[in-house]
Parts: sequence; structure tokens; C-alpha cells
Amino acid sequence: WLDESIIQDITPKLLGDWPNTYTYTKALSEYLIQQEKGNLNIAIIRPSIVGASWHEPFPGWIDNFNGTSGILIAAGKGILRTAIANNEAVADMIPVDVAINFTLAAGWYTAVHRPKNMLVYNCTTGGINPFFWGEMEQYVMSTFKRNPLEQAFRTPNAHLTSNYLINQYWITVSHKAPAIL
Repeated sequence: WLDESIIQDITPKLLGDWPNTYTYTKALSEYLIQQEKGNLNIAIIRPSIVGASWHEPFPGWIDNFNGTSGILIAAGKGILRTAIANNEAVADMIPVDVAINFTLAAGWYTAVHRPKNMLVYNCTTGGINPFFWGEMEQYVMSTFKRNPLEQAFRTPNAHLTSNYLINQYWITVSHKAPAIL
């Protein structure tokens, strides 16, 4: 309902030190819960990027193509050929069944032990077992070449780059030109 120019003017002021609106609104939500929890025993679970399952209900299970899962499927179908990413950045992904089991365990602990302070859990692997986006590219492409997806548009051949111009080149060559043809 606000004019776009007003939004552009106030957003940096609202965000302060937060890098984006996603992290800002998550922090606001946690602050609100802290302020309004009263006598309730509360735990907050902060999973990193949630991906396909590890074991339950079966390895690789997903129920949607949101987030990283959708990007990986698009790469496996040969639709996505390039994306901007820092190959040295940690691709901190958590299998959905691990995040759910973690949530259940935190809920049990909070209910049984009734801690006086609100507990905040970070459900991540990057600090203990880092996996980098550059590694992700290699594993994903080799997996799809060994186990191709049904009804693929083209042979999977996606590449990650941190260079904007190289990414724009590959978008033109691999995405726009085939779409026009």
C-alpha cells in the first residue's frame, strides 16, 4: 500500500544492520515471541536450508520444489544451466527429516525440563561438516549424469559462477537463445 519510492527510502533504515528483509523479519518474530511468551516454555529452532530427506520417509523425499530442491531439479532436467553463487561459500543444507527430528527432540526437552530461559537451537552442519557450493555443483551434476531424471529437457550441465558477466553470457547462450529458437 506504500508507494515504491517510500519503500526504497525506509527499507535501509528499518533493516539497520540486518542484511535483508528475510533475516530482519525472522529477528522481529523471535523478539516478539521472547516478549510475549509469558510463562510458556518456548524453544526456537533455526534450521539452515532445508532440503530433501536423508532417511525418512525414504532417502531423497521432498514434497515440493521450493528453494534449493527446485533449483536442483531444474538443473537435473537441463532447464537451469547457470546460476550466480560463490563456490567457496558453505552450502549449509539440512535434510528435512533431520530438521523435524531435531524439532521433536527440542520440543520434548523443553516440555520435560521446563527451562527458565527461552532456548534457541541452530540446526546446521556448516560449522562441523562444511559442504561448499562448488562441491555441490560437482556432486549434483555427476549424480544426474549417472541417474538421469525422467523427461529431461536437455542433458544436465549447470555451472555456478560468482562473476555477473559470465553468468549473463551463459543466460544468453543457454537460456534465452534456446527459448527464442
